[in-house]
Amino acid sequence: MGNDSESESDEICCGISMGCIKIHTLPCMPQVPASEADGTSEDERIIDPNDQPYGMMGVVNPALSRPKNSKSKKSYFNDDFLKSSPTPQQAKKWQESIENVLNDPKGCAFFHKFLQNEFAAENLDFWNSVKELKNKNPSGDRLKKDVKQIYEQYLRDNAENLINVNNRLKGAINECLEDPRLEIFDEAQRHVYGLMKDGAYKRFITESHIQTLIKGHSCNS
Repeated sequence: MGNDSESESDEICCGISMGCIKIHTLPCMPQVPASEADGTSEDERIIDPNDQPYGMMGVVNPALSRPKNSKSKKSYFNDDFLKSSPTPQQAKKWQESIENVLNDPKGCAFFHKFLQNEFAAENLDFWNSVKELKNKNPSGDRLKKDVKQIYEQYLRDNAENLINVNNRLKGAINECLEDPRLEIFDEAQRHVYGLMKDGAYKRFITESHIQTLIKGHSCNS
């Protein structure tokens, strides 16, 4: 799980610590058949962030089987922050936790560029889309429209910026589209957060990469 400070950081962002993620039933999530029972309670399932959710039973994962754009269609991150190198102090903070990266506009811009080079920028874009949805706090028809827009961009089959989430969770979200709640994407957001934290973030903060950024040979070259 990591140290206490890291756990607190996780809780600030997502309300849970990121090892395996408890997926609690959304308000309209279909019941899990008894044949799939695996010892968890009826209202929660466990999803390992390292799972390949579409790769089970020989089914090809569309998120991995097709080439992705190196740049997401919509970016929330200002490329102006890439014009100057981070200071050693900034970079040291980024190495302490992913929270310090996500809470720093410059850190977000550099991390987003790094994810583009890994063909995974859609994870951070989705995470931030959900964050913005929560900040706007829409309701009624506006909420329904915004939710469908996020779903079409990141979760629909063959979406341009398809994220890699479990089929069960994807189906549950789809079931809620006509009468969504503001929390509809929370579990998917936690899942992609875990993927970033346990994968790309660890590569982003390696000493060799951080020193490259500080010296000005940034990942946008």
